[in-house]
Amino acid sequence: MANMKDIANKTGLSLATVSRVFNNSDKVSPKTRNHVLKTARELNFRPNKMASALRSGKSFTIGIVVPFIDRHVFSAAIRRMEEVFSAAGYSIIICQSHESATKEIEILENLKQLRIDGVIISVSEETQSVEPILSMKSSGIPVVLFDRSLDIDSINSVIIHNFNGAYQATTHLIEQNCKRIIHLAGNDSVGIFKERRRGFEAAMKDHGKEVSPESVLRFDNESEEGVAALKAQLTSRTPPDGIMAHGDISALQAIRTIQDMGLSIPNDVAIIGFGDSDFCPYTNPGLSSVSQRNEDVGKLAAQTMLKELQEKEESVYTQQMLAPKVIVRGSSKRKGYEK
Repeated sequence: MANMKDIANKTGLSLATVSRVFNNSDKVSPKTRNHVLKTARELNFRPNKMASALRSGKSFTIGIVVPFIDRHVFSAAIRRMEEVFSAAGYSIIICQSHESATKEIEILENLKQLRIDGVIISVSEETQSVEPILSMKSSGIPVVLFDRSLDIDSINSVIIHNFNGAYQATTHLIEQNCKRIIHLAGNDSVGIFKERRRGFEAAMKDHGKEVSPESVLRFDNESEEGVAALKAQLTSRTPPDGIMAHGDISALQAIRTIQDMGLSIPNDVAIIGFGDSDFCPYTNPGLSSVSQRNEDVGKLAAQTMLKELQEKEESVYTQQMLAPKVIVRGSSKRKGYEK
């Protein structure tokens, strides 16, 4: 089995330089790092991470905490995170909170006991307290928030501009000549859903559209109450002809409800979701949606974590906000108003 000395001999580099590569030292140039890692792959070299951890006091492992791993927004981001961390010599541990603040706290405590090097987290819907996150930081474990953020000045975060995404989506429906638009809203205690509602209401007001209590309908995923309320609106004397959903799953439920009632999409009701999930092109009609740039968010979150791990001095903490993009498909593209 190959060892570091074999890599040093083949590359012509010193054993110390090869060792620095696998210890993720910032004293190695990118060109040298890539050369060493390529040679290691050719020789089928596998570093002894336990021995390395004992020497350096680092586990070279990052914990990633998400509500559900099977949601596209999280799986796509994690895929890109893993690529970034693998190239830097780190492994990842993926944990699911199942939208439970209690479960999330348990996970963070377990990761702390495992002497994890850092944590990237998208907090649960129930999470209100910042203390568990600050506890990780006070233990010397850096934390990066992604997708869903908390108001903590001393923690880096990477999100998209949810307000602008909802504003653009609502404006698109208005441009498609929708006269009465409603918003299928998420849980307002979750910052991203609150921002999407704000974006919807701002776009309506800016375009001279009325925003009434009936304009915003609480619509949790798999909620019978939400479906019943939507049906009631669709059979009212002034039914909606445009829907901006807080997420793609809610939009998909709305599509099923609308079609079961014998209504046409988008002629009777145009609809747009949020998230641009993998299934969006394959619904009938294809679901228009706001791209959350999940892979870009994942990549930037991982890069932010690596930068924080490598910096020796106190970091300057920032909230990095990416611009969303509306992806138009058949569910909202009305004949005569195509743009």
